[in-house]
Amino acid sequence: MNEQGNDFDAVGNIPNPSGAENGEGDHMIDATSGNNDQDGGSMRRNHRHTAYQTQELENFYLENSLPTEDQRYELGQRLNMEPKQVKFWFQNKRCQMKINSDRLENITLREDHDRLLVTQHQLRSAMLQSSCNICGRATHCGDIDYEVQILMVENAKLEREIDQYYSKIRSHPNQMLVSPSQPAPHCSSSNPGINATPELGLGGGTRATEKERSMFLNLAITALKELIELEAKHRPFGKIDSRSSKAVSLIYEKYENASNNVIKPPGHVVEASRDTGLVPMTCLTLVKTFMDTGKWVNVFAPIVPVASTRKVIPTGSGGTKSGSLQLIQAEFQIISPLVPKRQVTFLRYCKELRQGFWVVVDVTPDQNPTLLSDGGSNRLPSGVFIEDMANGYSQVTWIEQAEYNESHIHPLYQPLIGSGIGLGATRWLATLQRHCDSISTLSSTNLAEISPGLSAEGAAEVVKLAQRMTLNYYSGIMSSSGNKWEKIQVEDVAPNLSFMIRKNLNEPGEFSGILLSAATSVWFPVNQKALFAFLSNPSFRHEWDTLIHNTTMEETIRIQKAKRHGNIISLLKAGNGMLVLQEIWNDASGAMLVYAPVETNSIEWVKRGGESDHVQLLPSGFSIMPDGVPDRKGKSKTGGGGGCLLTFGVQLLFSRNPTAELPQGYVKTVEVLMVHTIGKIKSALHIYT
Repeated sequence: MNEQGNDFDAVGNIPNPSGAENGEGDHMIDATSGNNDQDGGSMRRNHRHTAYQTQELENFYLENSLPTEDQRYELGQRLNMEPKQVKFWFQNKRCQMKINSDRLENITLREDHDRLLVTQHQLRSAMLQSSCNICGRATHCGDIDYEVQILMVENAKLEREIDQYYSKIRSHPNQMLVSPSQPAPHCSSSNPGINATPELGLGGGTRATEKERSMFLNLAITALKELIELEAKHRPFGKIDSRSSKAVSLIYEKYENASNNVIKPPGHVVEASRDTGLVPMTCLTLVKTFMDTGKWVNVFAPIVPVASTRKVIPTGSGGTKSGSLQLIQAEFQIISPLVPKRQVTFLRYCKELRQGFWVVVDVTPDQNPTLLSDGGSNRLPSGVFIEDMANGYSQVTWIEQAEYNESHIHPLYQPLIGSGIGLGATRWLATLQRHCDSISTLSSTNLAEISPGLSAEGAAEVVKLAQRMTLNYYSGIMSSSGNKWEKIQVEDVAPNLSFMIRKNLNEPGEFSGILLSAATSVWFPVNQKALFAFLSNPSFRHEWDTLIHNTTMEETIRIQKAKRHGNIISLLKAGNGMLVLQEIWNDASGAMLVYAPVETNSIEWVKRGGESDHVQLLPSGFSIMPDGVPDRKGKSKTGGGGGCLLTFGVQLLFSRNPTAELPQGYVKTVEVLMVHTIGKIKSALHIYT
């Protein structure tokens, strides 16, 4: 069996660390007056804080960036610091966060500006070259201007109506609101208007017709009203989940009651969840990320492997994001071969409710429960409320609602997904927090000081390489419309084991030939935290990793990518000389450990700042999630207790000949490797079931 390479491809963008300032707060300048100075004046002294002091200050800053004098005095007493030191540390930290926020926003603005220039040029060329289909003569731009003016007037009217709804909901949260002119259609599956929606004719990036524009905008506004109402009255609709006072498990009975007259397929499920948290990114930057499909996929790569904007619906919003409306087609995933990807088509509508307070709402336009039998999913009114906190952070409230058919899901994963954990609000929010935390860390850290002998450019390329490795691991677990893996059928294999093959020919960063991917998911009677601690501990690596042949592992490079999520990139060196690139994290979205052997000359080139795009990788790894089985009190358990679900995936190069045939014997050998590795993990944890 071929064990010498581990490869794969995926591209992600990271901030350029060159010129990044050291804003960690480790070096403080404290101005103090001293009577023992020779000149009797004041002097500046350098203070290097301990790691403990810095961490405690960082934790306090996340809760309160403007401590009072008493709070600064109390912090100083607890951390053995002068009150002035505490004061200057918070001043420097606020200044640093503003600089980082401005830098990120400037980058986003430059990207948007360049994209708009290209779009403007394309539109201008199209307008100049357009002609009438009947007479063949050139059309007049005045016709387009008139249409835009009409749409702007209609949109302004609709925006005023939404503002009125929002004000009434805040004043009278217990009253259902409808349009003054007509009853508001409900976004549930029982709405006959939605079920009667004609075929959308989804072509790549097409422009909606006037009939579609009116229908889509009406649906989006209705969904927005429901989401605002739900946020204002979430406690009567749900109950507090035991895992956090901020997380709400919504029980949305009105969807069940409203669709009693609709025949629902066996296995029909409605799920809803809610969570709230701070995100280290400005409100406007987050809004732009949600409304740019490419950036959205990059942020939520563990959940969204592929997505595309199918239609852009003009609403007369001008150059602002408020009022933007799109029709998006996407796939949502759990990292397991036992859970099929969730196919979703939904409208995404963005609205600024007041200055610094935005909402982005999603809803499936054609919610027909009978179509769920084909493996589809309806996105009930879902979305995010984003409030700017004026310190580089945003307060994000995420509400996620969906209906789907669980009969397509393996019984092992039905409790996880049905509990609202698998694809619920907590996982979405934790993924967003981890991504934004990594951007904040990498943009504010002097990457040249991360590891001896590693330049800033080298550290950036190592991070980029690890991101590609992790994305390739995701896509190797199960096939998607966005990758080239093909599932193969193998007879007499172990339960829950899946195989796929991929044929490559001269692709950058890929091994040429036939690649084999194997994946399996297994239940473990230990919690997520305990299993992750075992797998990520280098001291226990020899107990399960067959690549290192019972030797030790030494960490030669360590890059802390997201502090609060345990997101670490490492370069490990085994006792047999093998080098292994690894990325790990463990948070509310789940836990991940992805690794790949790397060739010595290639990684040395990357460490010196060389391009990492041509480094060949074959990733393997583990994905861990709680099993979602309720405890005795009926509450869903998360990563801290109960059992968990482990997905183990490996990718191997079978042959460098793309036309070679894959024998069943080789596949059976890989099966033995998979079963043996799982068995070694169970044995090390004293699990004998």
